[in-house]
Amino acid sequence: MKRTVLGAASIEAKRFGVKTGMQIWQAKKLCPGLILVPGDSDKYLECTKRFLAILSSYSPYLEVFSIDECFLEIESSRKNLDSRLSTLVTIAQDIKKRIREEVGEWITCSIGISYNKLMAKLAGSLYKPNGLVVIEDEEAAKFILDRIKLDGICGIGPRIKKRLNNMGIFNFKQLRQAPLETLLSSFKSYGQTLYNMARGIDHSKVIPFYEKEEVKSIGHRYTIDHDTDSPQEIKQILLKLTELIARRLRAKKLVGKTIHCWYREAFSFHLRGSEGRVSSGNPGEEMRLHLGGVFKSNGMQITIFYTNDGLEILKAAWKIFHQIWDKDKIRMIGVSISNLQPITPQNLSLLEDDQKQIIITKALDKINDKYGEFTLQRGTLLNSIKVYRKPNPFLSDRRFKI
Repeated sequence: MKRTVLGAASIEAKRFGVKTGMQIWQAKKLCPGLILVPGDSDKYLECTKRFLAILSSYSPYLEVFSIDECFLEIESSRKNLDSRLSTLVTIAQDIKKRIREEVGEWITCSIGISYNKLMAKLAGSLYKPNGLVVIEDEEAAKFILDRIKLDGICGIGPRIKKRLNNMGIFNFKQLRQAPLETLLSSFKSYGQTLYNMARGIDHSKVIPFYEKEEVKSIGHRYTIDHDTDSPQEIKQILLKLTELIARRLRAKKLVGKTIHCWYREAFSFHLRGSEGRVSSGNPGEEMRLHLGGVFKSNGMQITIFYTNDGLEILKAAWKIFHQIWDKDKIRMIGVSISNLQPITPQNLSLLEDDQKQIIITKALDKINDKYGEFTLQRGTLLNSIKVYRKPNPFLSDRRFKI
C-alpha cells in the first residue's frame, strides 16, 4: 500500500486536493476519510469499448486520446455556422444520452465543440462534470484564453509555464504579445506551437484510431511489490517482460536490434520538496528526488542482430543488467527494444536451429492468442510471479488502441 498511487480521484476527493497519480499516504493525509476502491482494468476496457462504439457510429474520424477521451470530427453540409453548431450540439446531447443508456447511468460526459482539436479539448475541460461548451471561432477562443491560467490548456505543463514566467509571461494575453522570434529562440520549434496556442490556432488533424501508426519502440516495465536483490527473481521478471515484448513484435511482424534495460532502486529516507532530478555523475545513472524518498535509476542499451525472440532479448537485457547493477535491492525493472524493421529474409537467421525455433514460436503464439497470455510458457517461468499486459488505468500512452 505504501508504494501504491491513485489511478483516479473522484470529484469529492478532488475537493480536498487529492489528484490522480498521488501516493496513497499523501492522499489520506489530505482526505482522512478517503475510500479506496481496487482498480479493475478489464471493466475499464469494456466500458471504453462501448464508449468508442457509440462515438464511431457518428463519424469514422475518431481519434483515441486516452482511455476515456477522444476527438471526433463530424462533417456537415450546412454552410451557415449557426446551423452547423446547432447540429453538433444536438449530436453531443445524443452522445451524452447514449452513454448513460449503453455504458452506465452513473457515467457523465463533458463535451467540447470547436473549430480545432486544441480548442475542443479546452472547451471540454471548462465545465466538469457533464458539461457542454462551444468555442465557435478564434475571437471566442481568445476571450476564453485570457480568462484561464497558462497551464489550463493542453500543451503547457509546469516546466514550460515556469520558463514562460521567467520570461515575464504569466497569461495568454502576454504570450500573444511575445514576438515569434523570441519564442523560437527560447523554445526552438515548440515556440511556434506556443505562438499559435495563444491565438487559438491548431493545425493538427484528427487521426482515426484504425490508421496504422509507426511503432518506434516496444517496451515493458514492472514494479515489484517488494524490494529484491535476488538474481533468480529478477531474471524471471526480465524473461516475462522480454516474452511480452517478443509477442508484440511478432504480432506486428517486426524485429528490433537495440535493447535498453533499466532499473530503479529505493532508499528509505525522506525529503521535503517537490519531485526533481539530479545527475549522480555516472553515465546512464540518475537520482530522482521524490516526496516519498530518493530513487536511483540506472540504465544502458546495446545493439544485437535483429530479433523478435524473447530469449535473445533476455540475453541482451541480462547482460546489460549485470553491467549496471550494484547489487542493491531494486523495486522496478524495465526493458525495451528499438531500431525496429519489418521482418524480411535479410534480417532473419537462416540457421537450421533458428528456423525450427521460429516454427515452434508460431505454434506457441497461436495457442496463447486463443487461450490467453502465458497459457503455454517456458518451464523456467512456471513458478514465477504473474506479469500480464493490461491497459494502464492512467493511460498516459495517449495512442492507446482498442
